[in-house]
Amino acid sequence: MTTSVLPGTWLAFDYGAWRIGVAVGEQMLGSARPLTTLHHRNAHQIQWDAIGQLLDEWRPVGLVLGWPLMDSGETYPVAEFIRRFGRRLDGRFNLPVRYVDERLSSEHAQMLLTTRHGKDKVKKSPSMIDAQAAAIILETFFSQSPVHSSEHSVESSAAYQTNGT
Repeated sequence: MTTSVLPGTWLAFDYGAWRIGVAVGEQMLGSARPLTTLHHRNAHQIQWDAIGQLLDEWRPVGLVLGWPLMDSGETYPVAEFIRRFGRRLDGRFNLPVRYVDERLSSEHAQMLLTTRHGKDKVKKSPSMIDAQAAAIILETFFSQSPVHSSEHSVESSAAYQTNGT
């Protein structure tokens, strides 16, 4: 079962304890690109102003978060923080928030960037990986979700919704 996607621009977040990778993508193209990596002031202080600026700049129709599933289908302990982050995004910005399986997105991003830029550059700048992982998460979401024709009826699905995790 899949979630239909509102047409337009979407932002994705690869949430981590100290950094959040951010990517932007266009549903009609099914592609995404890394934007930036936000660094937390500490483990619990997210840069909400910076996120607000990105939303003002890109005007997305929705937001996607990577959902940390193990191969067994269980979630990693960070899942509760990601769920909380998603609820806070929804509450602050009133945009649809979706979750998609992020298994191996960081490893895939690291391999892609290492091929492109070399191991030394990637090792010196781990934040590159976070933003690229967000792009992979968003492309995964697009590939798993058919286009939705109306903004008013989004069905539940395997791609988790804010209230369905």
